[in-house]
Amino acid sequence: MKNNTSNQSLHFKGTGGKALSLLQPWASLVVMGLKTIETRSWQTAHRGSLLIHASLGRKGKILSAEPPFSRYIPDFDALPFGAIVGEVQVEEIVPVETLFYSDAKLAALTLEEKAFGDYSSGRYAWLLSEPIMFDEPIPVKGGLGVWTYKA
Repeated sequence: MKNNTSNQSLHFKGTGGKALSLLQPWASLVVMGLKTIETRSWQTAHRGSLLIHASLGRKGKILSAEPPFSRYIPDFDALPFGAIVGEVQVEEIVPVETLFYSDAKLAALTLEEKAFGDYSSGRYAWLLSEPIMFDEPIPVKGGLGVWTYKA
């Protein structure tokens, strides 16, 4: 689960692709390369490129004012909402329990990573890499599950 911070800010040049909507501040943490494991109650067969959409919901505002979130998100209200904010690669999806059986996966499970996700039994860990934060968010209505964005 390697972060590609050298290409962190780019413009989207594609014509569309698969996307996942996340609440803020989690959407920004993912494209900043600070959250490399997205935990979900479900899995998908999708692997490869995944656009990250920041939904309109503001349920994360109170949490973003607390550490470790506040270290990286100084102003929650300045975050983009209702827009595709970047892209990652989905490398693998595994049951969260298996993260503790591999040294490489366990190493990625830092204290901050644990704070950024829900590692309850029965959930799935989406292992993400190559985060890219777009210079200009793309305003678009999000969707449930993995959905298709058409530019």
